[in-house]
Amino acid sequence: MPDSKKESSWKVFARALNGLVRSWRYSSHIRQATEMRFQMRSLTRTSCGLAFSLVAILFFVAGLQAQEPGVTLPDQQIGSTNPDGKDYSPFPAPDAGYVTDTADLLTLDEEERIEQWLWQTESRTGVEIIVVTIASIRDYPGAPASSIEAFAKGLFDKYGIGNMPENNGVLLLVAVRDRKARIELGAGYGRSRDADALAIMNKEILPSFRQEDYAAGITNGVKGIMLEFAGVRAGLNWPLIIVAAAIPVVGLIAVSLFRNGKRGWGWVCVGLLVVLILALFWMLRQTLRHMPEGRSSGWASGGLGGFGGGHSGGGGATGSW
Repeated sequence: MPDSKKESSWKVFARALNGLVRSWRYSSHIRQATEMRFQMRSLTRTSCGLAFSLVAILFFVAGLQAQEPGVTLPDQQIGSTNPDGKDYSPFPAPDAGYVTDTADLLTLDEEERIEQWLWQTESRTGVEIIVVTIASIRDYPGAPASSIEAFAKGLFDKYGIGNMPENNGVLLLVAVRDRKARIELGAGYGRSRDADALAIMNKEILPSFRQEDYAAGITNGVKGIMLEFAGVRAGLNWPLIIVAAAIPVVGLIAVSLFRNGKRGWGWVCVGLLVVLILALFWMLRQTLRHMPEGRSSGWASGGLGGFGGGHSGGGGATGSW
């Protein structure tokens, strides 16, 4: 009988000890789960904050891209002088930008958009593309009026379109009352790119001009020239947008991996996240660093936003409608 009581006491003690162990394990599990939930909550909040910040950055970048070339275009009358003080007689004086629309074929928004594209093109590649619209080549006494080819070459040389020593500038000239257009190429191209210029004229410009949609023809022509002669596609800065969009995605993947206990892969994603953030800020810095203070700031000294001293070799393509 005493032995059975002794055995019963040991069983009670064993049950109590087992209960304590289970309680400790349970409390430890609860504590770990609570800590994990707190960490996940913090990571989620951080990721959400990061996502909202990146959305704000994207809107900021979009605003910058919409305003890169400047805000206002100075109204220019047909004449021979420019705010830089140079004499462009007998040709029309250029506006302080890449587009001189003396024939009023473009709205202000259309002109701003083309200005932005051409500024981005020159800042990335050094290829200077200039657009000039006039009523007629006969409106400028003293300028070559025998043909639009002669007028375009004289205008190209007088402006000094294209950066040296490459001499790879491009002029798109539209004489709306003469119903003629000309793509004039810098001497650096020789005559080897005449066929490419003619293809742009026939496929991108003339179809819209024949329908009296001059803005569409000029816009499509500029896009074609940018792509063919500078390798730049008009539109948004997609590398910047892709990097910015990838950051919240990678952040959410990292949170999911930590939540599922895959800490190793989670830290890999955190490292990738840091690299993407650094890349984003580098790209933003490049965009801001190359942004001009105004569209007229570079005209007196040449370079980005001003003429680079190039000249035409007579190559290009002409179209009529």
